[in-house]
Amino acid sequence: KQWYQRRVAITAGTDELKLANNLKTVYVKGLPLDLTIDKAEELFSQFGKMSYVKLRKNADSEFKGSVFIEFVEQADADKMVATKELKFTPESDNLLIMSRNDYFKSKNQNVKQEKNVKREAQMGGTEVKHEVPEHVEYEKGKILKISELEGIETSREDMKTLFEGHGVSWVTFNKGDPEAYIRFEGSAQEALEKVRVDEKFILSGKESSPVVLDGTEEEEYWKKSAYEKAEFFNKKNRKRKFDGARGGRGRGRGGRGKRYRRD
Repeated sequence: KQWYQRRVAITAGTDELKLANNLKTVYVKGLPLDLTIDKAEELFSQFGKMSYVKLRKNADSEFKGSVFIEFVEQADADKMVATKELKFTPESDNLLIMSRNDYFKSKNQNVKQEKNVKREAQMGGTEVKHEVPEHVEYEKGKILKISELEGIETSREDMKTLFEGHGVSWVTFNKGDPEAYIRFEGSAQEALEKVRVDEKFILSGKESSPVVLDGTEEEEYWKKSAYEKAEFFNKKNRKRKFDGARGGRGRGRGGRGKRYRRD
């Protein structure tokens, strides 16, 4: 369930009114996970009077770090979208700000590409290139980086075992890599605290100092992850088309072409 607070009463709806309200709505990402409605209104009221602020939440009712804000006047929404630099605190990174329509356009791009890939697999046809969207949406505070792994005999399985029961969803590491990245379903910091021994983090018998990614480094991780996912699907599509060309009926090895009698 997504939590929101409306400040202006809803009037009878029409398609025109819905379209107008959508144009007045702004999407903002990069907010702290402990954000409240009051804090959000305090920050965004500088742009104008708001109809509502919605805190976006995941399936576990945890705040995702992004909000929708509907303004009373579209000019105020346009003014906020045009803002290039806005931070929650002076020390934090700039917030990602875009119109509601641009947000859904970017989000739907991924969905459309997934459907095209699936349709191609089922029916065959023109190759569909899987692309990385311009804006990658992600939940903050879920990536743990472990550095200085040179010379340490460890593996992905060791890391999964260490964090067993603490919501590990993905480990990026190959033997010999100097660093590893562990993605969690929930808070990486909470998972880290639960496996510390005497306030020390020990992996495969060696002490190290992992950190939870934030800021630009966190964003770059998710962009790289999205790129690698796109490349995986593109490679899979190319292989499917190549195999289909080799094994096509009447051509290639194993094809049922015309037979000739040897005299």
